[in-house]
Amino acid sequence: MSIKAALNRMHYPVTTLGYGRRVGLWLQGCSIRCPGCVSQDTWEAGNALQHIDVEEIARVWQRWLPAADGLTISGGEPFDQPEALLALMRAWRRDDTRGGDILVFSGYPLETLRARHRTHLRALDVLISDPYEAGAGDTRMLRGSDNQRVTLATALARRRYPRDINTLPWSDGRRRLDMVVAGDDVWMAGIPRRGELARLQAALRERGLTCATSQQPRQSSQPQQPQKLQEQPQLLPVRA
Repeated sequence: MSIKAALNRMHYPVTTLGYGRRVGLWLQGCSIRCPGCVSQDTWEAGNALQHIDVEEIARVWQRWLPAADGLTISGGEPFDQPEALLALMRAWRRDDTRGGDILVFSGYPLETLRARHRTHLRALDVLISDPYEAGAGDTRMLRGSDNQRVTLATALARRRYPRDINTLPWSDGRRRLDMVVAGDDVWMAGIPRRGELARLQAALRERGLTCATSQQPRQSSQPQQPQKLQEQPQLLPVRA
């Protein structure tokens, strides 16, 4: 039986969410819904761009594997789709011949994931866990808030990422966003500073422009229909 993932976005290259140039997957649906989350458009499970077979997703990333340094899976909440998450990680390990790392973001506490998803944790290299807390500060690298923890689960992760990453601040020039223009849409991937999207909206309003951001929940009155993954996946929008 095929396993399907509720997918919000897929993109390559992503350079702001882990080591090197990465394939990025954003899954759709989140039951945690942290106040202040910058990805509120991924909360509603019925708003997926597509419910798509994991093997179809793997077919798309084949063209990127010769150059990709790893896979980053975010959301939404990846562990709300545990079967699809595990299938995606196993498919990446099967296909990746360069030894890239797998990094997964989750809003669940580390202790909860250890209790419920030990098999999943053995399949990844890097885990960034714990709920986003707007008042905790946002000074530490690869995290939306400073309470979140980074687990370097494998020897590969410990070679690629700083051993002191849990206390390491963003360095000058390291905190940036990937950006791509697709038609009339501009999409960004990365971890913005607190309030950065609101400042962007305000600056655009001053110039007579309007925009919606991923910090706004997507309307769900008309569920989207499943569709085939685009034949030009590099044009799939990137999200923040």
